[in-house]
Amino acid sequence: MVDLSGLSLPQLYQLQKDLEREVGRRKVEDKQKALADLQKLAAERGFSLAELLGAEAPAKRASGKRGPVAAQFKNPANAEQTWTGRGRKPQWVADHLAAGGNIDDLRV
Repeated sequence: MVDLSGLSLPQLYQLQKDLEREVGRRKVEDKQKALADLQKLAAERGFSLAELLGAEAPAKRASGKRGPVAAQFKNPANAEQTWTGRGRKPQWVADHLAAGGNIDDLRV
């Protein structure tokens, strides 16, 4: 091991940077060597590495936030107020329905 007690703080920081860089370089090297070894082993058995691992992983189904949806309903009193039909009904829709109106009257 190296005696670090004689090093100044800036020297220790530089050593830390150098070590992180070297560790990263060696990880890449080891990964490349492991991949080459696996490809060689697969070839010796008559396979490609892609065949053994499954050429492509199945596509994951998109989840999470949905995209924008066109407005399905419009307030006849104020054309700027629209509603997609998703989520809670806006107050103007609730008021129209409470007054005996039909939801289809508001369709765009």
